[in-house]
Amino acid sequence: MVKMSDTLLEVKEHDAQAYYDAANTLYDMYVEAADYIIENDLFFDIGIPFNLVEAIKKSWENDVHWHIYGRVLLSGGLEGKPLRLKGFEADAPHYLLETALYQYETLKARGIDTEQQYNEVYERVSDNFKRLITLFDETSLFEERYDGWRILFSSLAENAADEKAVQFLQQMADDAGFETEFEYLQNVHFGADGIATSEGEEFEYWYKHYRWSELAHDEPELLVTLTEIMKNQKAIILNPAYTALFEAKGITDILKKLYPDSPYLVGFDDAEGLDASVLFAYEACGLGFIKNETEFIAHTIV
Repeated sequence: MVKMSDTLLEVKEHDAQAYYDAANTLYDMYVEAADYIIENDLFFDIGIPFNLVEAIKKSWENDVHWHIYGRVLLSGGLEGKPLRLKGFEADAPHYLLETALYQYETLKARGIDTEQQYNEVYERVSDNFKRLITLFDETSLFEERYDGWRILFSSLAENAADEKAVQFLQQMADDAGFETEFEYLQNVHFGADGIATSEGEEFEYWYKHYRWSELAHDEPELLVTLTEIMKNQKAIILNPAYTALFEAKGITDILKKLYPDSPYLVGFDDAEGLDASVLFAYEACGLGFIKNETEFIAHTIV
């Protein structure tokens, strides 16, 4: 489990803007790369398991399979160092609580203006839940279009950190206006009629804090069932299956092929072990820093 650092990193406003711009640009690049992979049937080339291909295609072809949030990992960006892409956690991202809540509380405890932080995670993720209903239209239309569809949130029972993060996401969905419930993943029922709690209560959406790539490897029978549920339009699964493309190691080669002149793809420098973590929910919305993959460092804009 990551620990919170006592250090508070000072970030210049133009550097924070550079992180925001980089994450937004890179997300668009990932979308184009995913489209290229699907159109050219390059799943094997980038390391996607064969049993995941159909779910990816199904989720990609319909906008209702909305990507709720992800995390772009970058090196550089401070003291004049160039920004470089390190990866994209698009399916089951880490550091949600640290970015959205804990560093906010750090500034508050120190008497620092909490607005002096690049952190709009709660608002942006809540808005993105609304887009499950409004899609590309204004989120202000949510209330008039919402027809009572509910979200079931799940995480593995033995992972307390993931459970807290998922319940935090559930709170955001509640605030967005959804009806929600929580059920440990091990207790969720899957079948021809869709996805239900252990008591048989069915839900139209299911958020699983469990990567599609892990499902393909560890739970192939469940993956078959989920694919059938998607095909028969019995439920919508979050994050969608196409996020496995964004996380595939081989997608970097596709990005370099499509964007040979991108400054973000040149290579990264992790000599200091400090990475920038940018949360993304329809747009970049939160910044944090990870040291040696074990320590989260809060920031303030100066």
